[in-house]
Formats: sequence, C-alpha cells, structure tokens
Amino acid sequence: MNSFDSPENAQRLLDAWKAMKEGRLKFPPSLQSHADELLAAPLTVTGLVDTQGLSAETILMAKSFGAALSIQRAEAVKDTAHQPSTAINEVQTELFVLFSSLFAALICRSVDLVKDVDEIKQRMMHRVKYQPDVFANSVNQAIGELGEFYNRHSVNIYQQAKNFGGMRLVTGGQRHFGPSALNAVRITGLYADTQLVPDPIYPFLSSDLNLNAAYLQLAIQLFHILQLRPLVDAKLPVPAVFIFPSFEEILEQNDAHTKLGFEQLAIRLISPLCDGQIQSLEELFEYSSKQETDFLDALMPSGLFIPPGGEPGIQLSASEAASQYLIELEGKRSLHILDQMKRMPVGLLLLNGVLERLRPQYHLFENSSELGAQALLSQPVHWHYFEKIAQANARDLRSKNVISDQAYQTLHAVQDDSLSWLANIPVTTLTHLILNNEHRWLREELNKYTSQLASIGPIDTNEMIKEVSHGLASLVQRQRKSLKDIESKYAPKKAAILTGGILGAGLVASAVMLPLLSPLLAVSAPAVALAGVASGALIGFGKEKVGEVVEKHHAGKSMLGVLATTRPN
Repeated sequence: MNSFDSPENAQRLLDAWKAMKEGRLKFPPSLQSHADELLAAPLTVTGLVDTQGLSAETILMAKSFGAALSIQRAEAVKDTAHQPSTAINEVQTELFVLFSSLFAALICRSVDLVKDVDEIKQRMMHRVKYQPDVFANSVNQAIGELGEFYNRHSVNIYQQAKNFGGMRLVTGGQRHFGPSALNAVRITGLYADTQLVPDPIYPFLSSDLNLNAAYLQLAIQLFHILQLRPLVDAKLPVPAVFIFPSFEEILEQNDAHTKLGFEQLAIRLISPLCDGQIQSLEELFEYSSKQETDFLDALMPSGLFIPPGGEPGIQLSASEAASQYLIELEGKRSLHILDQMKRMPVGLLLLNGVLERLRPQYHLFENSSELGAQALLSQPVHWHYFEKIAQANARDLRSKNVISDQAYQTLHAVQDDSLSWLANIPVTTLTHLILNNEHRWLREELNKYTSQLASIGPIDTNEMIKEVSHGLASLVQRQRKSLKDIESKYAPKKAAILTGGILGAGLVASAVMLPLLSPLLAVSAPAVALAGVASGALIGFGKEKVGEVVEKHHAGKSMLGVLATTRPN
C-alpha cells in the first residue's frame, strides 16, 4: 500500500521515474544504487510509483529530482500560456469553423444538410468504400488544422474559462456530448448566463480512446456539438456557451493528483461494500475477484453499478448486469478491449463498470472547483452518481459562491422529463432570446414562483418540479391572454373599415405598400397585380391587419411566445 504525504510528492516521484525510463534523467554514479532501485519500482494500477520496495533515501532523492522537473514543466507551461492576441469570441468561432471543416471532411456534407446519425453512417460508409484515398487525405488535413489550433490555444482557452461571472455552469458526468447533453444545454440556456462545456472532440486528438469505428464516433460527436454553433456565431458579450478542453485523458495518464484523487474517491465510495480494510485499488480488484460472491451480493443492491443505457432503481442480477454492460459496448469499444472485458470475472467486470461511471464524475467535480462554476448534469443516472459521490465525500452538491439553493433546485427541476418539451426550442431561437437578455427575465419570473419554497427550509426536488411546472404553465397562459387582447384591440377597427370578404387583398396590398413588413407577414405579390385593388378602404383595413400581425409577431418572438409555441397543449 502506498502512502503519499501529498499529491505533489506523488507527482514528483512519478516525474522522476518517467524521466529515468525515458533517459531524460540520470543520477550521478555515487547514487546509482538509488537509480536502480527507482527504475525497478513498478507502477500501481492507477499509474503511480509503487513505493513499497523503495528505501526512504531513494524516495527522498526521487522527490528532489522530481521537484526540479516540476519547476521546468511549470516554466514551459508559463511560456505556452501567453496572453492571446485574439478575443475569446473569435477563438471560439475559429474552433467551430474547424469543427465544421472536419465534419465535412468526414462525410463530404455540411452539418446543416445532415438530418440524423443514420445519414452520417451511410455517407461515411460510402466515402470509405468508394473514395478511401480522398477520404483519408481530407480527414488528415482537417485533423492537422484542428490539432494545430489546440496546440496554440488549448491552455489559454482553459484559463479563459475561469474568468466568467454571472450564473456559470459546467456540464459533465459523461464521456460524450450526445442528444441528452445537447438538450440540457438548450434547456439550461433559458435560465443560465454561461454554460462551460468540456470539448468532446479534443480527446479524439489527444489520446487513444480505444474506440471501435473511431472516425464514425468522431463524426457523431461533431454533429451534436455543431448544433450549438448559432450561439457561438452570435458572439454575445457574455458567451452563452463556451467550449473548453478539460484534459481528462492526459491527466489520467500523467497527473499524480488526478490518479491519487480518483483512487481515493473510488475507495471511499466502494470499500464499504467489502469486508475488512480496503486501502487501494489493487486490494479492491483482488477482493472483487477472490471474494466475488460477497462483492456482488453487496454491489447489486447498492445502486453503484448501472450499465450504460440503464436507469437508477432497476434491480438486475449480476449476470444480467454483466450481459447488458457488454452488449451496450458492442460497436463502441475496440475489439481488443472488448475481448479483454469479456474474459474478465463478473466481479472484476462490474467493478470496472463502476469505475467507468466514476471517472467523468470525478472530472466534473474537479472542473467545477477549478473553474468556479456550478456542476450540472443532463440525465437521471448521472445525477444519481453525482449525489452518491457528494455523500461519500461529504461535499455539497451546490457551489455556494456561485449559485443559490433556489436556483440550483430550479435548474435540477427543468431537467425533469415532464419539462423535456423545453428542449424543442431551436438553438437559433434560443440565441435570439439570450441576445435580448430574456433568459434573465425568465430566471426572475420563475424565482417568483419558487421563492416560497426557498424561504421555508430545505427544498424537496419533487416540490420544486411542481412549482417550476406551474410557473411555466402560468407564463404560457399569460401569453395566450396577451394574444387574445391583441385580437380584441384590433377587431372593432377592422369591422368598422370593411367586411372580411376582401381581407386577403387588403393584407397583400398593405404588405406591398409597406415592404419592410412583408417578411413579418410572409406574403409577396407583384405591385402591378394590386394596382386596381388597393382602394382607400382596402389600405385602411390592411394597415389595421398589419398592426395586429406585427404585434402578434413580436409577442411570438418573446420568451413567453416561444414557451407558448413550444409547450404541448
């Protein structure tokens, strides 16, 4: 069992060990015995130096050399993280241009012209089969351009992500950016100021993800993240979304703080299921294999293992859980990795499944702390693990310096399935609402409905969902009344001018006479065709109708109008 007095010293030992393995560090001849001792030390399952066979002198020596290497690395990072010459918005826009170029290189079609994932699969299969050389060349060029962008900007982008004010959220808890994450961004954009989204493309270029059909999975990730482009292209003064690299895979491979922190999290959460004192992942792996029956008997009712695609609260036997786990990974994991997993004992396989659930959650907590943002998730299963980790670590779910309990519970409530209709609001419409600061208006309005709950003590999630649903329904009702008031306002005037028999001609005539309004009315007609129709009465009627339609149009483009249009009857 390793015993590190700090993550910094664990990092120094690891740096010294790696530098010696790679030939970048040599001990003086007088210290060769310590060098041999360090080189012979194995790594633990998390990738830290196993100190059990090392003498105190060797550990002290390795820490000293590792400290020097850490200083060198810090200086190199400082040189890389220079102040950017381009604005934040410009860098984000460039990133999405490169995303679009890579998507087009993969399937030879703009993302705006692709309807779904099935079309992506069909087009890519056609490209690989009939244009393999063109496909490879165009993809390699696009990846090279994106990689060069990351080399220039990734560190600075992460630093910039720390600088936002207002209600800032960081999404996570999952490895990929799929439909649920996209819907969460759409919904939360109606309420929050800035959503920090871990870049789902960066890991494809920075690490080996052991994926099957990696280019296809890359194209699917690009398809979903590119739906946010209208929010980026709007170049809002306060970005509604901000894509940043979270360096998860790199940290898991090289950073001792991450390795040690994740191991401690896993032990704290899983060891209560095991008899005796489990103090390392090695011991946990050994227990799950040698005491498999006892481990599985404790694991399955604990709710710690939920297979991909599963939901909290569904009880499965260990064999059913293992089978579902492997089925869900077919076509996603590399054949080599999947074959290894199929040969694992069931206890070890399900333990691996728990660890895979915890990894993105660990990074979400880290990002939330590092970026000073409130963590937010998009699926019940991810909330389930988020809450379990918070309980095990005695941590608050809410970042008290970022968000109030009322706002946090409201955000949790709008992710409920009963309010999933909010995700039907198009991103272009969401962009328009945010540009007009209507997300802040909605935040204030919903606060009026939920303030009573917040004033009487701890907030129950189900009660908050009811209040938010009631508040949205009331706002929609207000909009419908507003539209009726507009109709009532113009009805007497229209009746006094003309009967409805020539309404169509009057409307078109007024649209021609007031051409700036024709886009609002969605009509057009040649002026010559109307020359004999536009009498004074017709024009008078048309102006009244124009007034009504324009008022309705503007009402319909407000937050209330969008909610009323989107909400199911």
